[in-house]
Amino acid sequence: MTDHPTIPEVTDEDIAWIADTMGLDDLDGDRRAFLKRTGTFDVSACPGSGKTTLVVAKLAILARKWRHPTSGICVLSHTNVAREEIQNRLGHTPVGHRLLHYPHFIDTIHAFANRFLALPYLRSNGFPSPLVDDDVAKAFRWNVLQGQERWNFENWLNNRHTSIDDITFLDSDLSVALTSRDFPAGPHTATYQRAKRIIVESATAGHFRYEEMFVWAECLLEQFPEISVSLSRRFPLVLMDEMQDTSQRQAALLASIFDRTNGPCFVQRVGDPNQEIFKSGQEQNIADPFPDVGEGRTMSIGSSRRFGAPVADLANPLAIVPIDDGGLQGSGPQRAAAFSDHNRNLIIVFPDNNTDGVLDAFGTHLLETFDDETIAIGDCVAVGGVHRPAPEAIAAGHAKFPRSVEHYWGGYSPEVLKSDRHPKTLVGYVHHAQIMMRMSGDTAGGIAHFATGLKRLARQIGKPESTLERTRKHMAIRGVLAPIPDALARYDQFVNTFLIAMTPVTEEVWPGYAQQFRELAGQLCQGDINLDAGAGFLAWEDPQADLPEPGVAQAHTDNVVNVSLGDREVSIRLGSIHQAKGQTHFATLLLSTFQNHHSSEKIVRWLTGEKLAGIGEGVQNVSRLKQSYVAITRPTHLVAIALRDSAIAANRAQALEQLQARGWEIRDLLLIVAEN
Repeated sequence: MTDHPTIPEVTDEDIAWIADTMGLDDLDGDRRAFLKRTGTFDVSACPGSGKTTLVVAKLAILARKWRHPTSGICVLSHTNVAREEIQNRLGHTPVGHRLLHYPHFIDTIHAFANRFLALPYLRSNGFPSPLVDDDVAKAFRWNVLQGQERWNFENWLNNRHTSIDDITFLDSDLSVALTSRDFPAGPHTATYQRAKRIIVESATAGHFRYEEMFVWAECLLEQFPEISVSLSRRFPLVLMDEMQDTSQRQAALLASIFDRTNGPCFVQRVGDPNQEIFKSGQEQNIADPFPDVGEGRTMSIGSSRRFGAPVADLANPLAIVPIDDGGLQGSGPQRAAAFSDHNRNLIIVFPDNNTDGVLDAFGTHLLETFDDETIAIGDCVAVGGVHRPAPEAIAAGHAKFPRSVEHYWGGYSPEVLKSDRHPKTLVGYVHHAQIMMRMSGDTAGGIAHFATGLKRLARQIGKPESTLERTRKHMAIRGVLAPIPDALARYDQFVNTFLIAMTPVTEEVWPGYAQQFRELAGQLCQGDINLDAGAGFLAWEDPQADLPEPGVAQAHTDNVVNVSLGDREVSIRLGSIHQAKGQTHFATLLLSTFQNHHSSEKIVRWLTGEKLAGIGEGVQNVSRLKQSYVAITRPTHLVAIALRDSAIAANRAQALEQLQARGWEIRDLLLIVAEN
């Protein structure tokens, strides 16, 4: 490689500095090797290995020694966890500030593709300032057809088990497709032409889904292949986090820009192939598989700081890709470690047609095993692979029962805590920003959410300034308003009053602020504006009835079941495995749910130790095993699994003996039912 900006060397002194700065304890050989390693390589990091913290530590060391004013580090992932970790751990330091600004770029894969490729392509081809959002695009597309034509079209789609929400395009010709398959009619048909009209009008208006932006990114690279070289020199070091969840299309795009074989940049990818339960798009990454199979280009971190040896031993057989050096190792938890080696991890066997005692059994077991102070270390959670209700009626006795999380507790709602990311009004953004901050303490996220709403208002009034397309909307708005001190002061006053001091916004005061925001939105636009527009978006909307009181944390208030034992009580929060990924719990219960098969029946041979890894398994069971692995590697102290009796019915006594030999404690609800 020539003219490659030098990547700083990481020394023992650098590691000592970042360990002190971030409060990192006992960085072992594998972790120190990751921090020091240069060049292109992949790292497979097990659950609880602290990989995001390690990524941030490495970034901080490199940024502190970085000497290239126009070339930076590019960090890509599916979420902004790395950026949030930098803000939380290093926000008070100069190096943290440096990392979050030019020449470095830390954001999602979608944001990277949009900023450097898709948006420049669209603007240069005469598209309006695009609004990239699945929900907004879907809402627009639902309204393209009207009356009888729309009714006929919806009915046709419903009969083919799809809807307008699934309509998309996969190439620059806007050829119609569905998100998971081809469109079920040929281009010559009237039905196809209706779908084509929906897509064309949506594109003309600038409304796109997130995945659709990769079409335009690919177009730019196809027309100007030299951009790949420019970007690889702009970012001589690329760090990709959560690489296991990268789709085929994303991987192919990134590989075409950042050549991991011939440079001119270094690419370091981090992830865990055993935790691949999300798919961005419908395809797995086979374009540039992770981890690399090249000799010397892969390392692993198989020691978890989250849990101890008992949980690691039970989870290890479910790892689809075997972990080097003796499998998954547990070297945690850091808090109340003495209580984690109890060997009371639990299997709850329940009757096929009765789940009533499952949550009670889990809660009672926790109260019997731990004192209140220890349980208070973290959340106690019950999760399932399926958490949304079925369109068909399923009750006890049905072959698919229990199908979803709701079958363990009738009060479960999959919509609880689901953020309304696109309120119908600007004041709805204010209400929701306050909910976000009261639930999580994420002030920056709440302010950014409100700033996104103000940008939506600007779009209705005119054409927003191009700087508002930046990810950090709040700072972009302040930048546009900076030459207008009175306007900037009004904006800052609102943020300080309602989004920092958290003063409730009322129906009485809103009209005055609505007029101010109408004027501010006009000042955020370029060219002609229409200040009479946006009346509906500026209308008053009541806050949600369950808006938390100021200062009241949201934990243990929704989808929570309380279980008592004497005068003691434990709260169990219910949710989905996908929601739980990335979380750490005190104790986790994996519920049996149904998708093609009952999950407990399909994983029981891994729980007994009869089977290891995923060799020879079909796609469905590989996915099921990965979800189970994610679920049972969430807890610091105790893991439990609910098994339908049919999972072990073929040879019940032998199965129970095998489970106990593996270290599981058994709570057999069938015996309790029989006794009663």
